[in-house]
Amino acid sequence: MQNFDFRGVQCPKEEADTACWGVTKPKGNLERLYFKFPKLGENQVRLKMLHAGICHSDSFKVDEGWCKGATFPLVPGHEIIAEVEKVGDKVTDRKPGDLVGVGVFRDCCGQCFGCRSGNEQLCMNCPCKDTYDPHIGGYSTHIQIRADFTFPIPKNLDKKRAAPVMCAGTTVFSPLKRWGTPGARCGIVGIGGLGHMAVQIANRMGMHVVAISTCPDKEADAKKFGAREFVCSKNEGDMKKLCTSERLDLILNTSFVHNVTDYVNCLNPTGCFIQVGIPEISESIKFSHTDLIWGQKIFAGSLVGCRREVQETLKFCSEYEIMPTVESYGWPEFPKAFQKMCDSKARYRCVVDVADTFDKQ
Repeated sequence: MQNFDFRGVQCPKEEADTACWGVTKPKGNLERLYFKFPKLGENQVRLKMLHAGICHSDSFKVDEGWCKGATFPLVPGHEIIAEVEKVGDKVTDRKPGDLVGVGVFRDCCGQCFGCRSGNEQLCMNCPCKDTYDPHIGGYSTHIQIRADFTFPIPKNLDKKRAAPVMCAGTTVFSPLKRWGTPGARCGIVGIGGLGHMAVQIANRMGMHVVAISTCPDKEADAKKFGAREFVCSKNEGDMKKLCTSERLDLILNTSFVHNVTDYVNCLNPTGCFIQVGIPEISESIKFSHTDLIWGQKIFAGSLVGCRREVQETLKFCSEYEIMPTVESYGWPEFPKAFQKMCDSKARYRCVVDVADTFDKQ
């Protein structure tokens, strides 16, 4: 059995450095757990959690929907707004009291192709690069992490709502910046945690945004976020129109749709379909290869973003005052917030106020 003591060891509450909500087995319910950290590394910081976002990917980790072999007990969470509490001996650019964010990744090797190309999120040699699993994630009162994987939060961003920017914001900003152009007709599929951020960001990048959702009752919100048009994907007439006279130059799919043939058909020749929503590993994504080839279309994937893109996302959201719409919960309500996310009922992201509501239980 592999030893994961480097992340911290479970202990009685009175000996703990961090209190957490986590699961002890696959598909388990959130319960209170306690850990004692190892000695703070010389390049690390210890963070006091202020606000923790709940991402849908957390449920896939808990249920092992993407892969088997997660480390249990598992403490999820990678949308983090925190305050620096302690710094390691060699940390010079962070100090106690600094307000920082943490996203999906905590480490990289610095030597592989991904790292050398500036895409450390694609690191191929670091076995524990994710913020959690096996490490302690954001469903906690404290974490320890490399200082250079923390990001200063702009002063004008509301810290109570900013946590989802660290994952959802970067996940959509990166591909929209990479493939989008001002004036392009950009379809955003799925108006949820990622999609509602994507609509705002694409709009501010100067694109003509078409929001596409299975829920017609999201039309008003989508247009408030900046969509110029709204298409209900269950409406055959609307989809047919999108596939003929009003095609798209770019589609960002934030949903877990498995058969995307109709969406790829909606692209103009040389258009680009980008997949960022990740279905369960048992579900394959399907599309028409003939349409892809005859239209010289691009089918691409995008994985969150590198550290530079996290910084760019924060700067962009600060400059254009882009913020997620969140539902706020207290520390004792972590299981309730997690379940609402699992049920896809959040409008549009659940965020737990950790520091102000921690009940010391």
